[in-house]
Amino acid sequence: MSKEIVYKDLIAFHPGSYVEDIIDELNITQVEFAGRLGTSPKTISKIINGEDNISNDIANKLAKITGISVKTWINLQTNYDLKVIEIENKKDKDEEKIVSLIAFDYFKKNRFVYDKKYSIQEKIKTLRKLLRISDLSQLSNLSSSVSYRNTQAFSEKSIVNSNVMLELAIDEARNFTENKYTKNKLIEALPSIRKMSLEEPKEFYPKLKKILLECGIVLVGLPKLTNANLNGATKKFKNGSVLLLITDRNKRSDIFWFSLIHELGHIYNDDFYSDYKDDNSYKLKEETADRFALDFYIPQNVYDEFVKNGDFTKHSIDNFANNLGILPSIVVGRLQKDDYVSYKNKSLNSLKHSYSIVRTR
Repeated sequence: MSKEIVYKDLIAFHPGSYVEDIIDELNITQVEFAGRLGTSPKTISKIINGEDNISNDIANKLAKITGISVKTWINLQTNYDLKVIEIENKKDKDEEKIVSLIAFDYFKKNRFVYDKKYSIQEKIKTLRKLLRISDLSQLSNLSSSVSYRNTQAFSEKSIVNSNVMLELAIDEARNFTENKYTKNKLIEALPSIRKMSLEEPKEFYPKLKKILLECGIVLVGLPKLTNANLNGATKKFKNGSVLLLITDRNKRSDIFWFSLIHELGHIYNDDFYSDYKDDNSYKLKEETADRFALDFYIPQNVYDEFVKNGDFTKHSIDNFANNLGILPSIVVGRLQKDDYVSYKNKSLNSLKHSYSIVRTR
């Protein structure tokens, strides 16, 4: 336990804090104070550390040595106990709310948990263990030690579900490798990664995972979770390896490849921390990662020259992509994002492949 329990705007002060203050004022040791009080040093230590309550007997002894009434000491203990109960009840309600925001069937479908019926309390207990957190309300906060890529503004529901995906990926990647991330190895690997966009997922994905692992980057692909507006994320571990989470939220091949290289841009620039309260800093980091991904596939001057011609037919885009050695859907996606062609253009959308991530374990 602790002398002080804090949860949101609720604080519970254990009366052991006041006992510690009295010992400090007397300028004596806990052992000496225990002797004066007529109890064991272990009892005093546990009270001070919030591990034991102040009993009626101890309250009576404290009253005699301090002049503070027995009733006051008992009230301090009672108020603490009531506040702890209030905090626990508040946590329970908050966790129930968090669980209500999460599509629990996702975990059954993707074999994270057994396929059976779960009560609300069983869901809470299961998710705590699965995500390795003691309080699910922690999922409602964005982490500054993670770089998230999302295409919509975060809401409470999307933050919770994005963090669920992130915790699943962290758990899978945290002890996967002892390889430390090495920037020079990533630089050497980038040309090979660029060529992979022309391959089918069953061909490129195993190779992509292997080549990134050699760089100290653990690639974790997860199927989309409802309401998680998350395409990718990165996190650096204590051992020096890096998690790169990628999802199939949009499924389109252009989104997959752009999101992947966007996250590699964060890694390349050693950008593993984000201040989401500072809009300017956050936007600048995202723009830098976007620029890395854009230039990775199509240098700006080459893109400008293509756009200047104004020929955005399927044939023209195919030729342009072939000359660059990239997937045509990447060109289409960029043109659509820049409003040169419509997202509703069926002919150009036919150039886009659909990727799905299937969890196999």
